[in-house]
Formats: sequence, structure tokens, C-alpha cells
Amino acid sequence: MTPALVDVQGLVKHFPGERGLLGLGRPRAVVRAVDDVSFAIAPGQTLGLVGESGCGKSTVGRAILRLIEPDAGRVTIDGQDVVALGARPLRVLRRRMQIVFQDPYGSLNPRMTVHQMLAEPLAIHRIARGADAERRIGALLEEVGLAPSFARSYPHELSGGQRQRVGIARALSVEPHFLVLDEPVSALDVSVQAQVLNLLADLQQRRRLTYLFIAHDL
Repeated sequence: MTPALVDVQGLVKHFPGERGLLGLGRPRAVVRAVDDVSFAIAPGQTLGLVGESGCGKSTVGRAILRLIEPDAGRVTIDGQDVVALGARPLRVLRRRMQIVFQDPYGSLNPRMTVHQMLAEPLAIHRIARGADAERRIGALLEEVGLAPSFARSYPHELSGGQRQRVGIARALSVEPHFLVLDEPVSALDVSVQAQVLNLLADLQQRRRLTYLFIAHDL
């Protein structure tokens, strides 16, 4: 049996209750966003996490990657205990795990060109600079179905589907093994959703990626 690439055991994330308007009134009950969630994903496979809005799906994805800190539980990715890692080893591990957000506009910096957004993770993780970075950026854009000329564009100049393709390219830039896909097509037009889903399927096969696919319906 193939060992799991992603193994989550007893994941918990609660949020403190808030008071009413202007901070007055009695505090609300604690929000149990994630309560004892466990699953495992084998390399190259997809696990679907489906539920209604507000049930904690996105919180699971963010807690796995430690974009928010879990309150309890164990998360192992590629044999490493994510929850126990310090800042420096966690930064190294982030190359292996990335996220594609639901909102393709809100997740992109409106002041940066596509080129700058793709060059940034390459520089941060010391993957490529200069001519090598230029080559990689062009290849990433072509891999997600965009012409290299899109590198000069700003997010507001792109359609929703094009912005999501840029978000996918940015996630792929550090050559991850595992992607959290947080409702990656729910904000797109129906006609574009199938195109992006087909792209994700092709990328998974080509790169042997492992997915946690979060959705509110099947």
C-alpha cells in the first residue's frame, strides 16, 4: 500500500465568539469551525471535501498549510509534521504545498503585473533569477493556457478565468507536490468552469500532483 502524501489526524480549529454590535452584549458561543477531522491522500490522488458554505471546509485547507494555526491535531505532508515545524523549515516545506484560492481577483496583487507575481516566488525560494526566471515564467503561462504576452498584464486587465489561470501558475511556480484547491471554479462563469477543471486534471496527470479539492457541491 502506498504511504499517504498528506495525512491529517484529529484536526481542530475553533474561533472565539464575538460580542454584538460595537462590542456590546454577551459574547457568542465559540465557533467550532473544524472539529476532529481526519483523512489521508495518496500521492497523485484527489480528495474532495464537500459541504455547505460556512461549514469549515476552507478552514481545513488553511489549517493544513498553516495559513492559520490549528488548535489541535497532527498534519503530516511528505513525512514531515507540519504543525511542529519552526518558521524556517516551514518555509522550506511551503515549496511542496500551495493553495489556489476561490476568488481569482482578490488573491492577486492589483499593483503587480503577472510577470512580477510569478517572479516573486521564484526569487523568494531561490529557484530562478534573470534569464532562467524569464524562461520559467513563459513556460508557466503556456502550461496554464496563456500566451507569454500576458506577463505584462495587470489583474484588472484579465478575465476571471485568466486570473484563475495566473493563480494556478503562481502556485505551480515553486513546483509543489500538493495543492489545496479552495473552490477554484465557484467564482467563474459556467462556461469557464469546465475549462479550468480540465486544466487542473491535465496538470495533475502531467505533474503527478496531489489535490485536496474543496467545493460546496458536486
